[in-house]
Amino acid sequence: MSEYEPAFGSALATPRGEDDLAAVRRAFAAASRPYLSTPVSWLAWAALLPAAALLTPVAGRLADLRGVVLLWCGAILLGGLIEGGALLAARRRSGASPLGGWAMSLQGNLSLVGAALSAVLLALGGAHFLPGLWLLLLGHSFFALGSLALPAMRQAGFLYQLGGVAALLPGVPPLVAFAVASAAGNLWIALAVGRRRYEEPASSSS
Repeated sequence: MSEYEPAFGSALATPRGEDDLAAVRRAFAAASRPYLSTPVSWLAWAALLPAAALLTPVAGRLADLRGVVLLWCGAILLGGLIEGGALLAARRRSGASPLGGWAMSLQGNLSLVGAALSAVLLALGGAHFLPGLWLLLLGHSFFALGSLALPAMRQAGFLYQLGGVAALLPGVPPLVAFAVASAAGNLWIALAVGRRRYEEPASSSS
């Protein structure tokens, strides 16, 4: 069974395969709870990533490549601080897990791959492909992890991937596609996390 089949409601899995997958999903959902405990970090990314994308031409005109690098480093560092603070607070309440650490290491490896590909594109003069590249990489990551942790992440992965394809099409401003896709994807996850936090106390009290 491919990782895309659950998104389309495929019934090709055997009953035993469904049992195994359900057990993995339960374990991963529990391990991802600190990462998906608050919508704050997702709202921060929904604002920071589109803002950085739309301000990139301005930074380039003001300070060339140095301005663009400083803009993106500042946005990513600020978002990382917000996300890290939320994650540490959640871990203090519920603890960490080896499975959650594995997911974070997977994300780190994806970032290294993205950085290497970005360097190649820059060396070849293909900077306009960078928004599409990162949307496709992040979209695949969200889709794969969302299949185990939170369905909204999988749906956000589709939004990212659609934005990545659009960013590679002639005539579509790639930074605008990045801004729209990253805002929509992160807002979608933030809404799902907030809705789950609201529903959990009601279900536990009933």
